[in-house]
Amino acid sequence: MLIPDFTYYRPITLKEAIRLLEEKNDSVLMAGGTDLLVEIKKGLRNHENVISLSKIEVLKIISENDHEIFIGAGITHNELITSPIISANLPALADAASKIGSHQVRNTGTIGGNLCTAASCCDTAPILLALNARLEIADTTGVRTMPLKDFFVFNKKTILKKGEIVTRIIIPRLNEETGAHYEKFGLREAGSISVVSAAAMVKLHEGTVTDACIVIGAVAPQPKISYAATRLLKDKKVSDLFESSPVLDEIGEAAAGDSVPIDDIRGGAKYRRDILKVLTRRAIVKAIGFAETKRN
Repeated sequence: MLIPDFTYYRPITLKEAIRLLEEKNDSVLMAGGTDLLVEIKKGLRNHENVISLSKIEVLKIISENDHEIFIGAGITHNELITSPIISANLPALADAASKIGSHQVRNTGTIGGNLCTAASCCDTAPILLALNARLEIADTTGVRTMPLKDFFVFNKKTILKKGEIVTRIIIPRLNEETGAHYEKFGLREAGSISVVSAAAMVKLHEGTVTDACIVIGAVAPQPKISYAATRLLKDKKVSDLFESSPVLDEIGEAAAGDSVPIDDIRGGAKYRRDILKVLTRRAIVKAIGFAETKRN
């Protein structure tokens, strides 16, 4: 099937992109196009005007200060993987990006596009939610920031309004004895869509989990924090969180209880819940391992 005709714009400034998005009827933003162009070709979407963000250099910067890491929404997944700043400070995010699609997709697809597509199975959202990320959003009136946890409304739906563009992802620096990890299960080794995913962040002090966040993906209409599992994990002794421990089993059950998976061609609801229990336990154990490594 051929891609239907549309008018293509490639602005070089954020201001111009916002103006076009505001002025043009039936317009849509395109970052890498790995989802949008496929959906247009399949007839799932149709737009009169496509506005590419590929030439806007301000969206392609990774920077840092003493308190936060800043990731431009136009950064590709492979740029995340190879960034010295991300590798040194947020290895769990680089690892999550490495599990997205194929090498060709990672070369083109962007972190901003992955979030704004808002698929329940997107791979960057769970780890970013666990890391307490915020989004910077620009429009004609200026710039605002908001927690990523408030961004997703439903599968493929966000709070973004017409004329708004996600410009940066802002992530707090991890303190000492803080670790994070992302686990994904797909139906094949490479290029797979998540059937189930889980992310964990843990902060340790003197052998106790003083803060935590458990996030589940592809088992609800949108990636979501499992507050039940998070509450159970907080204040637990690290010595009680070994592989196959009763405490970890309870936390995995709580994460599964917060899920609302569907039955589809990639797996049934019960199958997804069972896998989620395992992935949650694995993510916690590996996050604790990273936290202990940082301490040492």
